[in-house]
Amino acid sequence: MSSEPIEPPERPESITVGPEESLWQIAEKLFEDGSRWERIYEANRDVLGDPHALRQGMRLRLPMEIYPAHVRSVAGAYDLERNDLATFVEDAMDDLNAIGDFWGGGKNGTTFFKGEGGGTGYEAVSGQIAKGVDALLDAHDEISKRLRKMADRVQVTDWDNLITILSAFPDD
Repeated sequence: MSSEPIEPPERPESITVGPEESLWQIAEKLFEDGSRWERIYEANRDVLGDPHALRQGMRLRLPMEIYPAHVRSVAGAYDLERNDLATFVEDAMDDLNAIGDFWGGGKNGTTFFKGEGGGTGYEAVSGQIAKGVDALLDAHDEISKRLRKMADRVQVTDWDNLITILSAFPDD
């Protein structure tokens, strides 16, 4: 399993204007859409009367926005977790198969594989687990794909509904 979790980049609350930088360039860098410069301007009207009067070193507040790079980073974390989970399950299945191989085709091996006295054996249980894990892996895959699509369509996403849906998931 992965030793280090992926931390998404923090959403900046402000930015320092660089040399010869424009609001368009800042919006392009942060939001991947220069036409959103007006949102930065609106958040700074109290200190910036003219949107073209930026000065190097000026500190600008950033509007509350969803940053596509942040969303893509979360999608990458889902990809990593999916891969880690798949590897963990494959290793566990290999271990169980090794146990079955150890017991062989005799009574102990058959009991392990098929079960005994109404108990469920490895064959049935592993099939149920595989179905559940496949569903979980598919869900991870789908979530990462949809997050990437969402990052590419930030302006048309219904954030209120998304927040409502995501807040319904348990914290742990």
